Amino acid sequence: MADVVAGLAVFGAVIAVGWLLVRTRAVPADADGVLTRVCFFAATPALLVTTLSRADLTAVLSRSTAVAVAAELAAIVSAWCLHRLVLRRSTAEATIGALASGYVNAANLGIPVAVLVLGDAATIAPILLLQLLVLTPVTFTVLDAVTRRGNPSRLATLTVPLRNPLLWGVVAGTAANLGGVDLKEWGGGYPAQGLEMLGRVAVPLMMLALGMSLAGAPRPLRNPAPEEAAPPPPGSPARSVQSVQSARQGQEPQVAEAGSEAHAADTTGGRLPREEGAPALGARSWSHHGAGRRSGLWLAVGWKLAVMPGLAAAVGLAAGLSGAQLLAPVVTATLPTAQNVFMYASRYGAAKDLARDAVLLTTAGFVPVVLLAAAILR
Repeated sequence: MADVVAGLAVFGAVIAVGWLLVRTRAVPADADGVLTRVCFFAATPALLVTTLSRADLTAVLSRSTAVAVAAELAAIVSAWCLHRLVLRRSTAEATIGALASGYVNAANLGIPVAVLVLGDAATIAPILLLQLLVLTPVTFTVLDAVTRRGNPSRLATLTVPLRNPLLWGVVAGTAANLGGVDLKEWGGGYPAQGLEMLGRVAVPLMMLALGMSLAGAPRPLRNPAPEEAAPPPPGSPARSVQSVQSARQGQEPQVAEAGSEAHAADTTGGRLPREEGAPALGARSWSHHGAGRRSGLWLAVGWKLAVMPGLAAAVGLAAGLSGAQLLAPVVTATLPTAQNVFMYASRYGAAKDLARDAVLLTTAGFVPVVLLAAAILR
C-alpha cells in the first residue's frame, strides 16, 4: 500500500509541474495538445509494442481481463437505461451520459496506473481494444442515426479504429509476441532501442499533459453564459444569421471529423476539455435541463467512481477471483471518464456540459477510489 501511495504522490508531483508550467506562462496554454499528440502518435504506441511483445499473453487474456470488459459493458448499458428511461433523456444525450458513466481513460491514465498499481501496462490492452473496436464504432453509428450530424459515410465510421495508432501498437506488439520475434535481435537491435526510448517517455509526458490541461479547464457545474443557449433550429433566419456571423469571425462550426488527425489526437483521453468560443450546434445543451443536468452529471460521476468498481468486484468475486487477480479489473473500473466522451458530445451537440464536467470530476476523484481498492485487495 505504501508503494502505491508513494507512486501516486510522484504522479501528482509531475502533474503539478505541468499545471505550474501553464499557470506561470512558462509554456503556452495549449502546450498540452502538443504533448498529447506526441504520446498518441509515437510514445504510447511504442510503449504498447515493447510491453506486449514480451508480455505473458495468457495473463493478459485471463479471467481478470474478462471481468474488466464485462464490468465496463455492464456499466455503460445500465447507465444508458437510467439516463434514457429514468431521467427521460433523448437517445443522443443518454448515449453520452452512458459513456460518461463507463468509458474509461484507458490510455493516458490507464497505462500509468496499470504500471504503478498492477506492475504491467499490458493488462490495459484488452480494454483499449474493446473501446477502439466496439464502443467507438457503435457510438458513432447510434449518434449518426439519431442526430444526422455525423460522418455521412458508414465506411468511414467503421474504419475509424484502423486510423488509430494505439490499435496498431497493440496489434504489432501482440503479433511479435505470438510470432516469437525478439525485437532486440531484429535490425541489429536499433529499432528496439528506439521503441524503448520512446516508450519510456510516454508516462511522464502523459502526466505533464494532464497537469497542463487542468490549468485551463473550466470549473464544473458552472452556469452557462447567455451565448451558450440552445441554437435556433436548422433553416431558421436566426440560424442563418448565426452561421454568417461565425463565418465572418473565422469560426469553424464543425468539430474535427472522425478519423482525422485532430480527432485522433483527442481520442487518447488525456487532454481535458477547455472552454470554447462557440457552442456545439444541434441538440439542446445539457445545461438547459437545470436540476436535471445536475442529476445526470451526478449519476454519471457516481456510476463511474462507485458503481462500476462495485460491478467489477461483484463479477470478479462471482468468477472466483481474489487478491491481485481481483484488483486488476477493479482498478481498471476506477479509471476516470475519457476525454473521448467530451469530443463525441461536441461533435454531435449532445450533453456537452455533462461530458465536460464528468471528465473533470472523475479525473479529480478517482485517486481515493484507487487507494481504497488497493488497500482492500492488495
